[in-house]
Amino acid sequence: MLLATLLGLAVLPLLNGWLVTPPPGAACCSVERWFSSEPLLRVASAVLHRVGISVAPRQVVVGRDGWLYLGDDQAVSLSTHRRAGQPSDIRMGTSYGEGARRWDAFLRSRGVKAFRILVAADKESVYPEHLPQWASPPAVPGVADTLLAHADADLFVDSRALLRRAAATAPSPLFYRHDTHWNTLGASHAFDALARSLRADLPDVVWPSAEERRLLGLRSRTGGDLADFLRLETWLTETEPVLAVSEKLGARVHRRYASGDQLDPARVADSRVALTFPIQTQHDRALNARRVLWLTDSFGRGMDDLMHRTFAEVVSLHWRDVHKDGGQLIRLIEEVRPEVVVVTVVERALTTPTFAGILQYPPGPDAGEAGGVSHTAELVEMSGVERHGEGFRATSGAASMIFRLPRPAAGVGGVSLHLVCADGAASLPVQLFWRGANEPRFHRDHSVRWLHVGDRSALDGLTTVDGRSAGEMAVLRLDLRGQGHCREFRLQELALRPSLSAVGRPQ
Repeated sequence: MLLATLLGLAVLPLLNGWLVTPPPGAACCSVERWFSSEPLLRVASAVLHRVGISVAPRQVVVGRDGWLYLGDDQAVSLSTHRRAGQPSDIRMGTSYGEGARRWDAFLRSRGVKAFRILVAADKESVYPEHLPQWASPPAVPGVADTLLAHADADLFVDSRALLRRAAATAPSPLFYRHDTHWNTLGASHAFDALARSLRADLPDVVWPSAEERRLLGLRSRTGGDLADFLRLETWLTETEPVLAVSEKLGARVHRRYASGDQLDPARVADSRVALTFPIQTQHDRALNARRVLWLTDSFGRGMDDLMHRTFAEVVSLHWRDVHKDGGQLIRLIEEVRPEVVVVTVVERALTTPTFAGILQYPPGPDAGEAGGVSHTAELVEMSGVERHGEGFRATSGAASMIFRLPRPAAGVGGVSLHLVCADGAASLPVQLFWRGANEPRFHRDHSVRWLHVGDRSALDGLTTVDGRSAGEMAVLRLDLRGQGHCREFRLQELALRPSLSAVGRPQ
């Protein structure tokens, strides 16, 4: 054992000198430089990868023919693909459809002509044949199949089936073998589906032709994010498709929105760099002088060229950040005045709480004066909230306020909320629970969520999650989910009212 240890210590400097490139400015003779175990781990990973074994199975699964797939560390991706659809997926899909319709109505009231949600396929959905046999998807409809079947097909563009068909005849794979993402060829098929969906709403928009989406050739590239997890980023290589649209592109200028600071194009284009602020991109050879607000994750990077070729000004933001900064999305809608709003979300993120927080907290219709008798609730208890001057202050991230009605109410049509944030937050996700006088506790099935925009918001048609009428209400609980904003506020009124409008029912 001592001899083996000494031999290993003698070999480590040789491996570090041969396999590891030191970062600029690193000390030449440090212990970390010459006696790091990273080369040994890299060699072990390379050997095990050849026989189908991953050194990081929670992050990467080694498939057939050298293909790599994402493990369960990200959104429980692998296990979700192996699971059949359940009633909970039906309920989520239904709520997504209702939420998307409410967002569509809200955006159109703000001058937006078209709103779509493009679902980017996971690699497992397009190339399941390269998965290990034990990781094969079920023969029955899966989670995403079930969810999207109950969402709104007019607002959701599902790219999975068309990519599967395209993969059968494509001259090159539509996804990288060593990365989670689709490449530009795969993204071009999805962009074409998005364009077909938008044509009815945008009849005068000129879209890139089939010639511009033509494959010109392939260039070599090193492994992607999955290769990084296996420490093989420079050892694994594959090909990158080059499309004809790249020849049509002129100068693109990327700026940090609002500040105007110019950004490094390589950093903006890198799918491994998660930017946390809005980016404004202007293109001098765009086919249309239109403004687009693009809420996208890293899968949007593959269709950057086509998006910027189509629209002269694109403001992009990761969809996970829409509620940050006191309602960043609502501010952008008011400031950018986009004509089109597109959401690009990868399939595995559909069931995550972060994405659900967008569609399950849609804006209500503009609050109006409702006729009939209203039932104003009286504040009786608070948790994570304290009185502050003439208003209130949230003292924790789980702020809630409990109200009691003067008398139990049944058959309530709607709810209105008059709440003013002292920090000028543009929007605030809220959730209202209710229970009868004899019910011991609140339940999430007897609740409704919405995005409180501005100072007043309203909802119509209070129902339970399964669509039944709300029933008797005696006690209400209002949860505030400000994500660090709207810490101080004035609550002017929370009231139950007769029906306000015919806008869709929240779930």
